[in-house]
Amino acid sequence: MEIAKKKGPENTIVKDYVLPDYTTIRRGYLRDIVKPDEDLEQQTLRLNNERFSIPELLFHPSDVGIPQMGIPEAIIHSIDACPQENKESLLENIIMYGGCTLFPGFRDRVFNEVRAFALDHFDVNVTLADNPLTYAWEGGKDIFRDPEFYSFCITKEEYEEEGKALAFERFDI
Repeated sequence: MEIAKKKGPENTIVKDYVLPDYTTIRRGYLRDIVKPDEDLEQQTLRLNNERFSIPELLFHPSDVGIPQMGIPEAIIHSIDACPQENKESLLENIIMYGGCTLFPGFRDRVFNEVRAFALDHFDVNVTLADNPLTYAWEGGKDIFRDPEFYSFCITKEEYEEEGKALAFERFDI
């Protein structure tokens, strides 16, 4: 925050985010601040402390009045809802995926906060997927290719006839 308050070249955090126009620029990108006399025909957003304060909301949504738990707390809450005998192995096998996991230091921050919530005698391991952007899609693709995939499916007709109880019965939930 102290660096973000500085003006001029002393502020090493401030960057311009060039917005995509979907004709010549397909994806937005960060660039250093352009001098005012340079006339570039690109729409930009100037980002200063937003570069780190926005990701912070994933950890503390209550900072902006959203009454929800942050990511580490949600992980612990989900694991606590599982049977006691599974908690240790679940804490040892936390896999993060999705675009937000690419924020610098994100994995370490999640690890440190989950470690603080977990009981001392449990090991905690937080792993970043090899390709966090497509990890969920790849998993779905693998499940679809499983020969037993259709045994887990319920048709619309079956659901309309028996309702959600069919899912509980079929999967022993």
